[in-house]
Amino acid sequence: MIERPYDGCGKCLLGVRRLSRMKLATSSPERQREDVLTAAASVGGHIIGWADDLEVSGATDPVTRPKLGPWLRDERRPYDGLVAAAVDRLGRNVVDCLNTGYKMRDEGKLLVTYGHEGPWDLNDTTDENRFTMEAWGAQMELRAIQRRNRSATVKTRAAGRPKGKPSCGFRYVRVVMGGKFDHVELHPHASTVIRFVARRILADPERNTSSSEAARLNRAGEPAPVDHLAVMYGKPSRGRPWYPTSLRNILLSEAALGYLMHNGKPVIDQEGNPVRLCEGLWDRATREALKKVLTTGATPWKGRRTNRGYLLTEVALCGQCHNRVYTQTQNSPAMPPRYACTARNKGWPSAKDCRPAPLIRTHFLDGHVEEWFL
Repeated sequence: MIERPYDGCGKCLLGVRRLSRMKLATSSPERQREDVLTAAASVGGHIIGWADDLEVSGATDPVTRPKLGPWLRDERRPYDGLVAAAVDRLGRNVVDCLNTGYKMRDEGKLLVTYGHEGPWDLNDTTDENRFTMEAWGAQMELRAIQRRNRSATVKTRAAGRPKGKPSCGFRYVRVVMGGKFDHVELHPHASTVIRFVARRILADPERNTSSSEAARLNRAGEPAPVDHLAVMYGKPSRGRPWYPTSLRNILLSEAALGYLMHNGKPVIDQEGNPVRLCEGLWDRATREALKKVLTTGATPWKGRRTNRGYLLTEVALCGQCHNRVYTQTQNSPAMPPRYACTARNKGWPSAKDCRPAPLIRTHFLDGHVEEWFL
């Protein structure tokens, strides 16, 4: 079998697939899979797992990619090398590709791509030059794509038309399926949700805040903006939660007034007026009222407010819901620092059964971890 678990044979390879844009009609993942299996078989290896980074740009550093990254950071089980359909599936940056290749070489692991005879040998000058040239070609293609996209964005903005994702509460309307969109309009459901949030906050700003409203939306099972957009375009929802900061940004953004935006500001036409795409979620007076309520007493974020980083900050997970636990501190000797799971209070669906939510003093948990490892 070409796909089987790790057996220590020295050729237990990880299959790597990457795709920038995942569409229903695309067959690229299947074609990459066939190429990966063929390349693995050509060197006598077998696949122990897959690192499928779909909807991930080639400009992303392989170490930070959601699926491949943990393997390169040695956070997964042992493996003997990588196999991909082409060099550009590893990345579209010369430095990133070479760093990945040299990591495999220095650790004595294999690097295999479809179309190359045998594993890459970066100790060989010829192989190293060819690998570099293929990575350089991938980078040149990326730069050409970026240049075309920037040019198209500038021209589209100058014509008073949006490009990219619609703002929360809006949607693009296409007269012809798969064609260019004709105009922008309010989304019947999303606009109602955001308007209701704004009304609740303005009606009782003491009890209803962006944090409480984000938790309410999570408990109600309302899709977060990123999931709502994915469903609109026929992609599966990932169940991601609402966050107070993102909800606050939606409420305060001038995009809610129906303006065409660029770098967080309305685009101005030749007459000096903001370019309006359609009717807004509310008027200017409502936005000013929201701004007054949501920015009262706000202070700029200056990073961590503690004098020391706790041992398990961003490391410890809740044993009930497996979400990250956070450090809670108070200026009181009676309440020492503690790790606590706050996911259920935020209304996250993954933590709906997190009862009781764990809470433990930091020095207790830090001491247990130190004793375990030392």
